[in-house]
Amino acid sequence: MTTPARRASPLAPDERRDALVEVFLRLARREGRVPTTREIATEAGVAEGTIFRVFATKEALEDDAIQVAFCPAPIARELAAIDRTQSMRDCLIDFTAVIQRRFSDVFGLMAALGLTQPPNREGHSHCFASGRHQRCVVVGNTATGDTGEAGAPVQDYLHDMMVAVLETHRDELVVPPDGVIHRIRLLTFSGSHPGIADGRLLSPEEIVDTILDGVRTRPCPHHEYAAHVVAHADAHARTSSTATAAVEESHRLSNRKGS
Repeated sequence: MTTPARRASPLAPDERRDALVEVFLRLARREGRVPTTREIATEAGVAEGTIFRVFATKEALEDDAIQVAFCPAPIARELAAIDRTQSMRDCLIDFTAVIQRRFSDVFGLMAALGLTQPPNREGHSHCFASGRHQRCVVVGNTATGDTGEAGAPVQDYLHDMMVAVLETHRDELVVPPDGVIHRIRLLTFSGSHPGIADGRLLSPEEIVDTILDGVRTRPCPHHEYAAHVVAHADAHARTSSTATAAVEESHRLSNRKGS
């Protein structure tokens, strides 16, 4: 006998939208493709018609899910939680781990949804206060709940947060904090993409150590000084030996003339 599927409890419209979006994204990540409305309904424990009580079309559900998935507020919340009193290396490892998780999730979701580039990230400035995506209500041509200019200010906000992570360690750097962040983002992007990295993904520790220390061995100053002293001593010994031999030869010639 087949056990009937457990039905979800009644929810307010916004809560139902959030629940369906969560299911949509979970299925997309798990299956590597856009889920069907039947799959969404089954996973959510609702009738298929319930989806269309809160979303006009399946495309509307997908669009809302994309906005949730690419909202920058959660990553801003994680960056703000980084302990800036720890060592610079540990601070950078935490920072790199945050953006690597973000990149990895974005890469997987874009592949599953058939996206060739991330969606327009405008209209999320109002999400930062809550640390999560806040759905805008469009009235006429205005999205209520949004504040400030869209697009660039959001990226400026994230960039400023990233740079702030390094400000307490500025005296340990030979490049400005934003230069370090730029390099880490580039290496994290390429080192976290399975196609670019040929499947050999870099860990946050490997990325940070490459940025801070490079890949070339560097003898410590004590060893360099010791090597200089040895080389100088060898040169002095060779010079002294040559001078001694010259003096002895001069004496030998003088003695021959005297005899």
